[in-house]
Amino acid sequence: MATLGLRVGESVDFPLRGSCMPALAGVTRVQVRRQRTYLPGDVVVVRRRDHWNVHRFLGYAPSRRGWVALTQADDCVDADSAAPARCVTGRVPCRVRTADRALALRRYAGALWKRARRVAR
Repeated sequence: MATLGLRVGESVDFPLRGSCMPALAGVTRVQVRRQRTYLPGDVVVVRRRDHWNVHRFLGYAPSRRGWVALTQADDCVDADSAAPARCVTGRVPCRVRTADRALALRRYAGALWKRARRVAR
């Protein structure tokens, strides 16, 4: 369900709403393509329990239940709650600037730091 059964290279059309991703301002539909690898800064679709998120991919992190994907909306201060890595459905083919990748890496480091501090407690 999480990947909609997409194989690498296959894509699906997704409706889009919300305003937390300025990189997608004015866009109402996106073509989401399944990939083998996602890089920090890519805009990805992640399946949540009751909805789908289109947010910036930060990176992966280990957890007690396996690898999780860390994502964050461009207009949010904190990262989203971690999602199982298998829930990353695909990448939105939009322009990703070097500054977007650098910010995603910085946010990834911060999210990893917060996760490590929680584990240490």
